Amino acid sequence: MISTSPVQGGWKRVIMFGSLGAPELIIIGLIVVLLFGVGKLSGLGKDLGSSVKEFRKAVKDEDDKPAPVVQQMPAQQMPQASTPPPPPPAPQGEQKNPNIF
Repeated sequence: MISTSPVQGGWKRVIMFGSLGAPELIIIGLIVVLLFGVGKLSGLGKDLGSSVKEFRKAVKDEDDKPAPVVQQMPAQQMPQASTPPPPPPAPQGEQKNPNIF
């Protein structure tokens, strides 16, 4: 997010979240470790790694499968498409589109 703020002699451009350095990231990491604990974070990393591994395996398996071959029937053996039957007439006492509200 970019915003502008007044400073002496003009406007200064302030970039939000763009100036995180190593000290800030270390502090954020320590807070996360204190909140969740090392055990949960390692379990989360393990689960994320296994999910990525399964995803890659599934994508690779899909790429290795050959495309199914579709056989076409001769024109004389193809079934003729028929028109669908008309809808039954609505009963005389009911409306076709009742108001549901």
